[in-house]
Amino acid sequence: MKHVLAGVAAALAVSPAFAQDNSIEALREQLNRLQARIDQIEKSGREGEAALKAGNVVTGGDTPGSFKLPGSKTSVQIGGYLKLDAIYDRDQDLGDTLFVDGLSTSGSSKDGHFRMHARESRLFVKTTTATDMGSLRTHLEADFFGAGGNELFSNSRNFRIRHAYGELGGVLAGQTWSNFMHFAAYPATVDFDGPVGVSFLRQAQLRYTLPLGAGSLSFSAENPEGTGFADAKDTAPDLTARYSWSGDKAALEAGAVLRRLAYDDGANDDAVTGYGLMLAGNVALGAATRLMGGVIWGDGVGRYVYSASGESDGSAGIGAAYIKADGSLETIRARGFNVALTHDWTSRFSSSLSYGQVRGDRPEALFPTSTRKLESIHFSHFYKLSEPVTLAFEVSRAAKETQDGESARALRFQAAAKYAF
Repeated sequence: MKHVLAGVAAALAVSPAFAQDNSIEALREQLNRLQARIDQIEKSGREGEAALKAGNVVTGGDTPGSFKLPGSKTSVQIGGYLKLDAIYDRDQDLGDTLFVDGLSTSGSSKDGHFRMHARESRLFVKTTTATDMGSLRTHLEADFFGAGGNELFSNSRNFRIRHAYGELGGVLAGQTWSNFMHFAAYPATVDFDGPVGVSFLRQAQLRYTLPLGAGSLSFSAENPEGTGFADAKDTAPDLTARYSWSGDKAALEAGAVLRRLAYDDGANDDAVTGYGLMLAGNVALGAATRLMGGVIWGDGVGRYVYSASGESDGSAGIGAAYIKADGSLETIRARGFNVALTHDWTSRFSSSLSYGQVRGDRPEALFPTSTRKLESIHFSHFYKLSEPVTLAFEVSRAAKETQDGESARALRFQAAAKYAF
């Protein structure tokens, strides 16, 4: 480059036109400044190459949308979405989600309620790190469906953990979806809760997953929580097993959970064993349509069926067990199922129609106001305005029947805007 600049200077020096317009000294000054700039650029390039070799700069990560931390083997992905929900309840006010078991059968509720919130908005941080044992994955995620907050001034809501776990060599430790939860039959809804009759819970656990061809077999020990009776005492983790298989046109899942339910009120105590079984799957009905369904049945299965937790005094809900007059603990049979049909009208517009039901057998004579049956219907529509922006609309119907035959129904309209990042 220096030889080129010298040649240019010599050529311009013998040009009569140039001699008339500029002095030789002015030209040399300009060339010196240009040379200094070139030297600076070359130096920056050498420093950048050295920094890159030393690992002191941020580069693209090993997973899509991630970046690599300087001087490390860890790739980091930051993402989430912001979501606004606008809700109109034509009948009872059910709150920020369609909580079907919250329906009142007293007939005293007022009609017509509107609300807006952004509580479903969430943030996650995922990492992958290369190790001599394979890839270490971590996942930390939270949303704003924690307790607290108000609608008077700031509409603030508490941040809460959704997922917080690490996974290496098939071993997962932390909080995430239960191993008993089925994904093959869980439809997309605008409502945050989704249909009743499914398994829907996140909790702390230790899990091991063994790959088996196109499927996997997993076992876990999970955080216990007895529901539906007073003075519950957790004495052992809930144990689960699950097999899942997924192909291009179908998917299948089967699972089981074993629980130890116990109570101790100081005067009496007892313990029983509860269990639950799950089967779910989906199948493609052409290129744009998919049918899915799942069923859960158990004795003492309780909260592993969504909306079947139950109040401790038996006044509402289903629960896992109840305390008999003689002080013994008796498990409660419960079952749930859901079915859904999804269809992609275009690459941007899709719809789904889902139905869910859950039933419980808490004795009517002892608990007349407890829940006998819950039902939900969601008719959902999603339009992808652009890759990160989705607009949605949904009509949902909720129904509840108690053991004494009282019932209630509610209709909800919900619109949403979701901005992913």
